[in-house]
Amino acid sequence: MQSSITMEAWLRQRKPKVKGSSLKTYKSYEQAHILPFMGSVPLIEITAKKQRKFKKWLRKSLARKTVRDILAYLHSILREAEKKGIKVCVQTPKIKVYPKEKKVPGYGEHKALSAALQKSQAPQDMGILLAMSTGLRLGEVLGLRLKDIDFETNVLHVRRNRQRVCNPKTGKHSVVLQSPKTRASRRDIPIHTELKAALIRYLDTQGKNDPKRPQIAAPSGRAYDARTLQRRFDQIKAHMGLNPRITVHSLRHSFVTRALELGADMRAVSGFLGHSSIAFTLNCYSHCVTGYKRQQMALIAKSF
Repeated sequence: MQSSITMEAWLRQRKPKVKGSSLKTYKSYEQAHILPFMGSVPLIEITAKKQRKFKKWLRKSLARKTVRDILAYLHSILREAEKKGIKVCVQTPKIKVYPKEKKVPGYGEHKALSAALQKSQAPQDMGILLAMSTGLRLGEVLGLRLKDIDFETNVLHVRRNRQRVCNPKTGKHSVVLQSPKTRASRRDIPIHTELKAALIRYLDTQGKNDPKRPQIAAPSGRAYDARTLQRRFDQIKAHMGLNPRITVHSLRHSFVTRALELGADMRAVSGFLGHSSIAFTLNCYSHCVTGYKRQQMALIAKSF
């Protein structure tokens, strides 16, 4: 009976309508956290008290943001059950997340890294250069095709992303090319002179003109996996003596930091990142805005 269905049984029968990349994340939440704690518990017995205990259990080993995301997913599971007529408690506990300052390359390190990557013709290095020069997510870099770059107008068209996703039928994870999650993520980004020159040199060495070919690809024409670029970046970090905590995604934060340091307009930066609003950009990158705020205060100070 539905009234006595357990969490495990409910998760087996539900079919969430989300992209494969999100499904991969949700399945990991289920297997690592939700099922071990409450898999055998009937949904109607997952009380507010039970959920508070779950939150406390999660906090023993996970960061606040991860706990928040898992609790939000649990809430969606219970809400879905409620809509199906099952009497469940949807009062999922909240947890406050405090923004942490992300480790990014300093100005000098950023310049040195960019210079080194511009001299390289390796596809992985061009992928990293694109990420730090445009603020693109790694999946968006890997989703770029030759036809997505227009050298006449100097514009990069972001229309796809390439990610490892979960196949709900097989449970296996494979790399697929898919459309962006939101309308804002589908965007056009101007490319500056130095990046254009590096791209032209790089594409000249590839000797391929199939417009649907991935820009960042192996000699066989097959797109690289995100892990390949991450491993390559680990090598570069070690060689240049960069902080080990800096990741490929940190370069997106570095892009924002450098842009604001140099006085770029926040609305434009938000558009480059593919965000739906400036408020969202400020919320995600508040740690990058400190220098920008100092510049604005310096301007205000001139009136005193």
